[in-house]
Amino acid sequence: MQPLRRHKTLLCIDDEANALAGWCLYLQGAGYVVMGAASSAEGLQVFATTHIDAVILDYSMPDLNGDGVAATMKKIKPEVPIVMFTGFSDLGSQVRADVDVFVTKGCHPGALLKTVDEVLGIVGDIAVA
Repeated sequence: MQPLRRHKTLLCIDDEANALAGWCLYLQGAGYVVMGAASSAEGLQVFATTHIDAVILDYSMPDLNGDGVAATMKKIKPEVPIVMFTGFSDLGSQVRADVDVFVTKGCHPGALLKTVDEVLGIVGDIAVA
């Protein structure tokens, strides 16, 4: 287990069960503690009641899009970085203000891992391909 990652808890929020399970397993395999949420409401509840070091958030969800989730999270815990998955290139300025980093859907898992490491200031851990 990578020593710097094992003390960090990530929250992954995605309404697509396969995507959520895949990202959670991948990030756990890389050494992070990972919590998953299958809806915006569940994600907000976990975020508000649990220590979270960073959020990986899907943009397109049926109950509340990622922009609304990110805005609410930044009001609750503004210091927690949010990484948003999106396939959209034209997002409004408010979305950009509430999200720390955007990652294109379908990216290589190593790119997400590198991004999460960067927002958490982790350097030197071995990346999992």
